[in-house]
Amino acid sequence: MPMEMGNVTNVQEFILEGFPAIQHLGKVLFLVHLLAYLASIVSNAVIVTITSADSRLHTPMYFFLSIFSFLECGIISAVISKLLVIFLLGKQTISLPACFIQAFVTVFLGSAVFFLIAVMSLDRYVAICKPLHYLTIMNLKTCFLLVTACFALAFPLITGLVVKVSQLPFCGPHVIPHFFCDLA
Repeated sequence: MPMEMGNVTNVQEFILEGFPAIQHLGKVLFLVHLLAYLASIVSNAVIVTITSADSRLHTPMYFFLSIFSFLECGIISAVISKLLVIFLLGKQTISLPACFIQAFVTVFLGSAVFFLIAVMSLDRYVAICKPLHYLTIMNLKTCFLLVTACFALAFPLITGLVVKVSQLPFCGPHVIPHFFCDLA
């Protein structure tokens, strides 16, 4: 028996609900979030700059810390930029491709940070438990290899998830109760 086809209009854009109860404070919230965003970006940029400029900080721990700060800038920029547009312009819609790009960037960089924290833990373990062998184990080549592994592990893990979710039909309510595109 053939199934009856109802409304099969696919969703082409989503509405990011944001903070509906305080939407009338858009300009004030824009300013507060912009200041917090700029403070976060500037502080992370200072960390990257100082660890790059000072030769005494060219150690694995500070190398990983600067990569962490760089990834943090990427995550914050992917999420907060849309929130600032919502507060300033009131434009709460986001296209389907833009939503998946934002979700991919956020989750990919978040996963890379997760793996990087594990690498940072490994670095501290080697520094504490093998102090005499630390410099030979955690050399520059090993550090680059570990950071590359963080990205190499995160990419297929997240790409598969985002591709599977993007193939789902989105025909129901197109309101996302967040200020960014969440895969859930």
